[in-house]
Amino acid sequence: MADRDRGLGGDVGRHSSLALDGNATPWISYLDLSNYDLKYAWRDADGWHTGTVDSDGEVGGFTSLALDSAGNPHISYMNWTFSTLKYAWHDGAGWCSETVDSNGVVGMYTSLALLASRFPRISYYDSTNTRLKYASRIGSSWVIETVAPAGYGWDDSSLGFDSTGVPGISYYDGTSGDLKYAWHEGFPYRPWNIETVDSEGWVGSYSSLALDAAGNPRIAYFDQTNQDLKYAWREGTVWHTETVDSEGTVGRHPSLALDGTGSPRISYQDYTVVGNKLLKYAWRDGTGWHTETVDGGGEQGVYTSLVLDGAGNPRISYYDFSNYDLKYAWADLNPVTMVPGGIGVPTDTDADGLYDDVNGNTRADFSDVVLYFNQMAWIAANEPVVLFDCNGNGRVDFADVAWLFNNL
Repeated sequence: MADRDRGLGGDVGRHSSLALDGNATPWISYLDLSNYDLKYAWRDADGWHTGTVDSDGEVGGFTSLALDSAGNPHISYMNWTFSTLKYAWHDGAGWCSETVDSNGVVGMYTSLALLASRFPRISYYDSTNTRLKYASRIGSSWVIETVAPAGYGWDDSSLGFDSTGVPGISYYDGTSGDLKYAWHEGFPYRPWNIETVDSEGWVGSYSSLALDAAGNPRIAYFDQTNQDLKYAWREGTVWHTETVDSEGTVGRHPSLALDGTGSPRISYQDYTVVGNKLLKYAWRDGTGWHTETVDGGGEQGVYTSLVLDGAGNPRISYYDFSNYDLKYAWADLNPVTMVPGGIGVPTDTDADGLYDDVNGNTRADFSDVVLYFNQMAWIAANEPVVLFDCNGNGRVDFADVAWLFNNL
């Protein structure tokens, strides 16, 4: 993980949340603590740019960012001035914002997801009633539900959807000290199903949820008892857990992402050494878990947010507590390379995540079909399969050749 961007200046970057658009452009929402504003940043060929989303009062805590199908950003966050949950979105012309819930002290630990890439749903903490809540925007109104009753606890929730629109939420139950998972059929007012994921000691804070292609939940989380990073996954109705990293005091601020094969990747903080807290990255393959340091020196790795690009390369936003900066790290661990017989590095001509320009001549044509057919074995062994799996069956084969030909 060799490359890092400099911070953006001021006391900025707490509660960062990262997303990549269809062109792999990074977008980050975050808190500007110097001004108590909600801000966002994006990077293009000219470098990083920043803008203010909301500056009405003291706002911008606990941000969660998602991009819709048109690439427009949506953000959930807290208004500290009025202790409310807020929601902001960009409509293509400018930013709009509204209050979601103002009943008590609400809006901490928000997690935003867009149902069908359009409809906002938010999980968050109701501090007044110590409850986990879930908000759905139906038309122009918000429907509020209680997910977990009093005693839910004081920690993060993480929201996701499976392919059928069923929501799932991972969270820490402060009463029992357990990691739990809630889900329901996807319609307002349906009862929520609650499952205990891990109850070995005090576990489950800072949870981060991802659902695989089959809708199975995966969760990265912190084991407070042993000060370890842990990972849980469900197969059928059975939960499994394992320790990812136990070297020192590790595992706060994890962020989980799954690559194209469903393998887990996690960013997190190692705070073993006072004054030298590290941003770390873990991944699992057929031989087990592996870890590496991304950034060190000072107080790194707070509020990590991990996203994988189309090739499975990690991108991480995080807060540098030593310099009060928002930072961004990336690595090209799975680079696309020139296919033997091509004239350049393959490209994605229509930004759909598939590299249809196989021979690297900057356009999709019949020569790409021929080269793909002749070099299928080489592509399967040397390129990121997810970028060349045109028909989505998880492998490089003749069906992809047919897909390329039919889509010329």
